[in-house]
Amino acid sequence: MKRKAALKLIIGIVAFLAAIFLSQFLYYVNIYFEKKANHEKVVSLISEDLLFSWDTLDDELESINNLIDSKQFFNEDKGRLYERASLIYMQKGETMAYYRYLGYALYYLERSDDKDYTVNIYLDLANFFLNNYTGDSAKNMIEHAQRVEAFDDIEDLQIRSYAFRMLGMVAITDEDYSSAEKYLLKSQELIDMSNTGVFEEAYTAINDAWLARVYVETGRFDECQEKLDKWEGHKMFTTDVYRQIMLRDLIVPYYQAKCYLSAGQIFNDTSEKSAGKSEEKELEVAGFLDEFMKLCEENGYEKAELSTLLKIQKDYPPTSETVKETLMPILNRLYTKLFNYQNIAYANVIDATVTDSKAEMAKNELLDRQVVRRTQIILFSILVVAVIIIILVIILLNSRFDELTGLFNRRIFNYALARAKKKKALYGVVMIDIDDFKQINDTYGHQNGDIVLWRLGQLMQKETTPDVHCYRYGGEEFVILLDQKAVPYAERLAERLRHTMEQQGWEFGENTVVTLSLGVATGKGDTDVLKQADDNLYKAKEIGKNMVILS
Repeated sequence: MKRKAALKLIIGIVAFLAAIFLSQFLYYVNIYFEKKANHEKVVSLISEDLLFSWDTLDDELESINNLIDSKQFFNEDKGRLYERASLIYMQKGETMAYYRYLGYALYYLERSDDKDYTVNIYLDLANFFLNNYTGDSAKNMIEHAQRVEAFDDIEDLQIRSYAFRMLGMVAITDEDYSSAEKYLLKSQELIDMSNTGVFEEAYTAINDAWLARVYVETGRFDECQEKLDKWEGHKMFTTDVYRQIMLRDLIVPYYQAKCYLSAGQIFNDTSEKSAGKSEEKELEVAGFLDEFMKLCEENGYEKAELSTLLKIQKDYPPTSETVKETLMPILNRLYTKLFNYQNIAYANVIDATVTDSKAEMAKNELLDRQVVRRTQIILFSILVVAVIIIILVIILLNSRFDELTGLFNRRIFNYALARAKKKKALYGVVMIDIDDFKQINDTYGHQNGDIVLWRLGQLMQKETTPDVHCYRYGGEEFVILLDQKAVPYAERLAERLRHTMEQQGWEFGENTVVTLSLGVATGKGDTDVLKQADDNLYKAKEIGKNMVILS
C-alpha cells in the first residue's frame, strides 16, 4: 500500500469518526437548547393559576400530557408538569391518578436541583395521610421533606408557608396546640410577605380554619368564632368548582371547627349555668352536625365525619336521649360503611396491583429488549472499532514493510541507521545489488524480475536474527544492518548470501545464473558507514561483479 493511499485512508477514517462524534455532540446540544426553550414554557405555565372551570380541565390535562410525551425537559420541569397534572386530577376527583402523578413528579424532582418542589410533593403526601387519619405516615412524609431541605431554607414562600401549616396540622393531631398555633402563625407571616395574588387568600383561609380548630380545642371560643365568621359565605364555599377544590384543605376543616365550636359553647353553657343539659340546644347541634354529615357523605369524607362524631361524643357527651338515639345509628352506619369501603379499597388495590404488575412486566420486557438492542449496538460499535484498529495496524505494518519481498523498507532502515549512529557503538552495513538486473527484466520480463527480487528477500529473511536486520533499499538494491555482536561475521554473512544466490535455479531460464555484488563496511558514531559500504559495492561492480568487497 502506497504511503499516499494509506494517508488518505487514515484521513478518511478519522474524518468518519469525527463526523460521528460531531453528530452526537450536535444531537446533545440540540437536546439541551430544546430543554432550555421548554423550561421557559413550563415556567410560564406554572406561573399561571389553574382555571377553575369544569369546561377547561380536560383540555388543560390533555395539553400537559401531550407536552410531557412529546418534548425534552430538564428533570425539574418534567416534575413540575406532572405535579400540575396531578392537581387537575385532584380537581376532577380522580384520586388514584392524582397520587400516581404525584409519584411521577417526585421521581423527576428528586433527580433535579429543585428542592422546593420536591418538598412540596412530600407535603402533599403528608396532607393525604392526615386526611386519612394515618398520622404516623404523615409524620414520615414530613421527615422526608425535612431531609430534602430544612423548612426555613425553602425559597418559595408558598411552599414554605405550606410546610409550616403542615407542621401545625400534625401538632393538632398530637394535641400539641401550643406548637400548632406557633406553626400556623408562622405560616401566616410568610403568606403576608407574599403578593403574587395567586395563593394568598386561599392559604389564609386554610390557616384560619386550622387556627379556629386550635382556639376551640383550647377553649378560646370568641377567637374561634372570629376566624370562622371571617370566611362565612365566601366564594370558596359557595362556588361549585372552588368548593370542590377546597373541600379537603378548607371546607371540611372549617365545618369541623364549626361543629366543635357549637358543641363546646353549648356544653360550656349548660355546665356552668344549669344542672341539666338543654335538650333544645343539643338538638340544634345535632341539626348542624346533620348538615356536616351530608357534606362529608356527598363527597367521600366519611372518615372525617366519623372522627368528628366520635370526638363530640367523647369531649361534649350529649345527655338528650333523642340526640343519643340519633347519633348511635349514624355511628353504626359509618362503621359499616367504612368497613365496606375498606374491603372495596382492598379489592381495588389487588386489582390495581395485578394491572400494575402486567404493566410492569410489559415495561420490563421492553427494557429487556432495549438492553439487548443496546448490547447489540455496543457489540457492533466494538466490532467497528476493532476493524478500524485492524485496518490501522495493517496500514502501519504496510508502511514498515516492502510488499514484494516482505523485508523492512528504506524508511525503516533510515530510522534504524540513525539509532545505530546515536548509540556510538560499532555496527556494520552490507549493501547489496543484483547484477545485471535490468537485463533480466528486459530478457525475461518484469514479472520474472519480481520473482528474483522476492527470492533474494526470502534468502535475506533466513539470515535475519536479533542482531541482523534486512531491508529493501530500493529497486534491485538491498541492505543489511548488523548490530555490534554480529559485526565480526559481516563478511562471512555476505559471502554466504552471495554464494546461495548464485546457486539458485530459475524456472524462467534453465541456465540462468543471478549473482550479487556486495559492499561491506563497519564503523561507529559519526562515521559514514553507509557511504563506505556503498563505495565498496561499486568497487565490486567495477572489478567484475559477483563478489564481496570489505573495507
